[in-house]
Amino acid sequence: MLAVGGGGSVGRRGGGVGVDVVVIGAVVAVGVVVAGLVNDIGGGEYSAQIPGCDVVEPAVEPQRVNFGWVGHRSYDNPQYPWFSGPKATAMTAALAEALPEDSELVFAPPSQSLSFEPILGVYEESNLPEGVAAEDVGGSTSAQGTLTRGESSGLLTVDVRRALSTELPPCVAGELDRRSTLPDGAVLDIEETAHGRARSVMAYLPDGTGMWVRAEGEESGPASLTIEELTAIVTAPGLRVTAPVPAGTLSPPEPCSAKEDEPATYEFDRATVDRLNGALDDHWRLPSAGPATLDRPLGSLRLSDLDAGRSGVCEELTVTTPEAKSRLRVSIVAEAPPRVEEPERPHGPRRSISTLPDGTVVERVEAAPSVAEGPDSAKATETIRSVTATKPSGIQIRVSSSAQAPADPLGIDELEAIAAAPGLELQFSRTCRRPGVD
Repeated sequence: MLAVGGGGSVGRRGGGVGVDVVVIGAVVAVGVVVAGLVNDIGGGEYSAQIPGCDVVEPAVEPQRVNFGWVGHRSYDNPQYPWFSGPKATAMTAALAEALPEDSELVFAPPSQSLSFEPILGVYEESNLPEGVAAEDVGGSTSAQGTLTRGESSGLLTVDVRRALSTELPPCVAGELDRRSTLPDGAVLDIEETAHGRARSVMAYLPDGTGMWVRAEGEESGPASLTIEELTAIVTAPGLRVTAPVPAGTLSPPEPCSAKEDEPATYEFDRATVDRLNGALDDHWRLPSAGPATLDRPLGSLRLSDLDAGRSGVCEELTVTTPEAKSRLRVSIVAEAPPRVEEPERPHGPRRSISTLPDGTVVERVEAAPSVAEGPDSAKATETIRSVTATKPSGIQIRVSSSAQAPADPLGIDELEAIAAAPGLELQFSRTCRRPGVD
């Protein structure tokens, strides 16, 4: 029995009852609502043929049930020891290697760039309905992105989990076109819709990996990947749950946000982000911070995870010095929001504003140390410093650093040096221009 996430059917459990689970929404904090389709197979005889299947069970009408559970997404969940942040990074690289050379991934935020996401863990199993186990609604990591290939494009989804048992699920009419067994014992369930608009392969691999991959065409066109190419993905060694992780592999970068409320009139493309990252790498200097290292290059900007569209780029890094660690955040947006004057408060952040000869407005903020208080939380003092440089064109670069006492964040001068790095400019076209800028 092997559950399949990412839109596939989960393996049928004992007693003639199957469960198809689809996540229909996530709410704030750790609450998740799920719609489950409980299939009552029932008895009776059935006759059908699917190549590679000795027995075929009949398709059934699902019965919908709604339920919820408490859980959270994590790269390091002890419920799933095979998975980790470095494992996700290694799997993302292996997936990129398995794609056809003539395919191209559409530029998008990490969650839409075939990067493997944290696993959704499930707790308080008593909240689940009878016949539904925690493994049916959690325990898988997924990657999703849009591929272009020639004149075709479409969505590719990959879902990986560890098998719940070595027992294969039965063949069900309408759920697969054929089942094949490879020389190494891997079993593949293959399905293709009319005119090749969607193709999927579910793989049950000898090491206990369960992997489901689906390619869908856009605008009623055919899927951009063939069954053979999908098979190459599900059999890629680096995607298996038991594949070793190369030494020194980093965890995926922290989620970041660049712009939240304003609609975008400028869209960052891959070449622009690469150029901005090169400018940051060329000018990484911390003269007064002593020997400082970053957990990844300063030029690690990417499209914002938390914003719609491609309106801004951002990054969040860890800075390590001999004395302590601190967090460094950089964001760049093309449409700076209007600055709101804030009155000075006796115990508020210290602010200073200056205008450079080229018209760039630089705002420096140093927040007073804040203390988290509460009966159930340890007291922690955090200091935050930030520099925001807004250029006449409307481009805004914000650099901030934070650290918990006794550590000290990067200094204002270091942050300003990053914000003022040469090359952090954008090219506006006549059709993609900040409103009010000629």
